[in-house]
Amino acid sequence: MPADVAMMETTANRKAGGGSMKKSLAKLESGKAEQDAMIGEVTDRLCNMENIVGPGGAGLSTVIEQHLDDVNAKIMAKIAEMQDEMDHKFSLQVAENKRMSQHLSNVKRESQALTKRLVAAEDRVAYLEKELGEEVDDDE
Repeated sequence: MPADVAMMETTANRKAGGGSMKKSLAKLESGKAEQDAMIGEVTDRLCNMENIVGPGGAGLSTVIEQHLDDVNAKIMAKIAEMQDEMDHKFSLQVAENKRMSQHLSNVKRESQALTKRLVAAEDRVAYLEKELGEEVDDDE
């Protein structure tokens, strides 16, 4: 498209639009206002951060140390809680082991007593068989 035709179309568009320059200017002003608001928000946020960490970030290490101290305290508290829980469970297990050990000792004693009674009963049966066997031999 020749330059003269493009120029005429642009001029025609401006005339046809009536206030397209005013609209463009209003758009630009609106955009500038939005950007100013965003810049204000960012500036406020930076000021808030500067209030927390100090100018130029000089107090950043202090803030980080405070947060790390908080986290460290929480971790240590959790570890202490877990240690208490494990100690409790360990003491319960020790008590259970003692109970089971006593039960096992009782069962062993009962088993030995039953074994002695069984041996005595077997000896008695053998004696009675022998005695009865002799009587049967004598009867014949």
